[in-house]
Amino acid sequence: MTVSIIIPTYNNKNDLEKTIHSIINQSVDTSNIEVIICDDGSSDSTKAMCLKFQNMINIRYLYQEDQGFRAAKARNMGLEAAQGEFILFIDSGVLIKSDLIETHLSNYDDATINIGFCHGFDEHSVMNNDFESHIAMNQFDTLFMNLLNDENNRDCRFKLLTHIGHFRGFEQYPWLFFWGGHLFGKKEHFLQVGGFDEKFTHWGGEDVELGLRLHLSGIKMSLNLDAHAYHIPHKKADTASKESTVNNCFYIHNKHQLDITHTMTQKTWEEIVAEVD
Repeated sequence: MTVSIIIPTYNNKNDLEKTIHSIINQSVDTSNIEVIICDDGSSDSTKAMCLKFQNMINIRYLYQEDQGFRAAKARNMGLEAAQGEFILFIDSGVLIKSDLIETHLSNYDDATINIGFCHGFDEHSVMNNDFESHIAMNQFDTLFMNLLNDENNRDCRFKLLTHIGHFRGFEQYPWLFFWGGHLFGKKEHFLQVGGFDEKFTHWGGEDVELGLRLHLSGIKMSLNLDAHAYHIPHKKADTASKESTVNNCFYIHNKHQLDITHTMTQKTWEEIVAEVD
């Protein structure tokens, strides 16, 4: 079984380099993996950095001109080019546990898309100094061993589900948990609904909207509680990013005209999930 790992990026070569190192460390045969870097117009030396890995793993570099935020189009560019049966979407700066692909393949049902966790960053987290040193030395297994014992750096979805127990919220609205930083499924399922909506040209919501279309098409989603990734902390969302997320929620509602999409314009995803009986 072949896996195409699709990574959108923009002027983030240092963190992206760490991401690639974590892929090389996978427990599965890396000859069955292709890495597709989808550059949304970087002006740094991202391409040169990526190409130095050509003798270590099958890596391809795709580029589109910088015309503003076009992460959806960048991901679709990778999806169209992918040769693998399975797709793993991760973000630039996401480190994956050494058994991540193996875990997804062994916990996969043909009718589903796996949602994996992406620890390490939310609006309230602070980077653990030990994590920083492990990342600097590419000590990813040690990083994950410590991470899974650190409540402060858990994925906020993981905390919401395992600590508060809102699994019924996931069962009713799985697409609200459908975040592009860590997704795994068959290429045909993503293509079946047309991939990401390229009308999203500002940050936030394009992944959730894809999840909604997959859900409406009858494709099921599963939480893989054993699939762990870590997002190297970056600049937290500013006012403009938060505003664009709100605006994108209105776009989602205007597109789908559902009661739940209207609720999305009024409440946060946490509030929606918490209200499920």
